[in-house]
Amino acid sequence: MNKARFVAMILTTALALSLTAAALAHQPFCEFADLTSDAPWHVPDPTISYAYFGNIYPAGDLDFFSFEASASQEILLSLSIPAIDDLAVFSPVMTLVGPGVTGEPSAQLPETLRSSTEEGSQTISLGDSPRYWFEPFGRRYYWNWEDYYWTAPQTAIYRVALWRPEEKIGRYSFVIGKREVFGGEADCFASYHEYWSPLEAGRNPYRDTLIIGDAHKHDHSKTIDLDPDGSPQVTLTLFPLKGGGYNLRLQTQNFIFTPQNVDGEPIPGEGHAHLYIDDVKIARLYGEWHHLESTPEGAETLTVALYANDHSAFTVRGIHIADSVDLADLPLAG
Repeated sequence: MNKARFVAMILTTALALSLTAAALAHQPFCEFADLTSDAPWHVPDPTISYAYFGNIYPAGDLDFFSFEASASQEILLSLSIPAIDDLAVFSPVMTLVGPGVTGEPSAQLPETLRSSTEEGSQTISLGDSPRYWFEPFGRRYYWNWEDYYWTAPQTAIYRVALWRPEEKIGRYSFVIGKREVFGGEADCFASYHEYWSPLEAGRNPYRDTLIIGDAHKHDHSKTIDLDPDGSPQVTLTLFPLKGGGYNLRLQTQNFIFTPQNVDGEPIPGEGHAHLYIDDVKIARLYGEWHHLESTPEGAETLTVALYANDHSAFTVRGIHIADSVDLADLPLAG
């Protein structure tokens, strides 16, 4: 290979890498566990550019982010919407809450965001209409709302909430910060394509959060987060029966069933389990075996999750201790 050709290849490679770097300037993170007021995503550094791919789900959901800012520090807040074919542009409301915040709150501000005596709230204006944009390296289209630059009134912790007054569901990308530093979440890179498919009512988009109950409301039970070393584990096995239905076996480690202590004090490693069909709770289980007479037509997944005596959910690093079985993968009863 001659020298001129070698230099050309080096320059071409450097250009490609620089363009890729520009395309991946935001550090991507994904909402694998639903964000709530009690469990917001804590922005590590609001000066660094992060892109958080999230879901407003179920209807009425509020997603929360928190960050610490210094007095007079300028923070970039922005919102992009994955452009999904045949769907209207999703337009969440962005509300900023914190000490010294002033501005016009939304007339439909949820009770969760109503200001205390120490805090104010401001609805962030992101423009009247978004700009349609094609990102060439990910080869995806977005609707980009206008960037908003906000100046912190004092050194404090602030919260951003994303919500939708009309209780519609949809996907978004929340961007905070403008300083480009490489990084992000490997699992989010792998799941990136999912955010260009529409959310479906009744289909849980969260990998690490159970959605249960009527109208698919969240399970608001308290949690007990345990150390990974020696934490309880559960394995669910289903045995199809010739006459229909299933026998369920729950095999546990570092956990015992204590029906005699239900509603009592929580003790790590003891309690009961909840049984879910497609994220809807149908039973409380107090032992290794359980008979399930039938499942609804079209049911896809059975899940069991471990709970303490006081009905707090056992978690490890914020993730429910649970196991699921895909009904489509089960062999037919012989």
